[in-house]
Amino acid sequence: MANRILERRGFGNQRVNQYWLSGAEAEKLVKSVEDTVEKISRVGINPIKLAEKQEMKKELSKIPTA
Repeated sequence: MANRILERRGFGNQRVNQYWLSGAEAEKLVKSVEDTVEKISRVGINPIKLAEKQEMKKELSKIPTA
């Protein structure tokens, strides 16, 4: 459901992952973390954070310097 909401908002549906693991599945946990890191690297920066960063730069550029 979260993936559908993100997709409708224009963020892509690859930003949420869910894994079912038990405490005895250490290897599966490691693989899940590696997969998540790879997906995050591929998808790139969160569009909201990018927009906030760009807005902050815009606002900072308006401050006069001495």
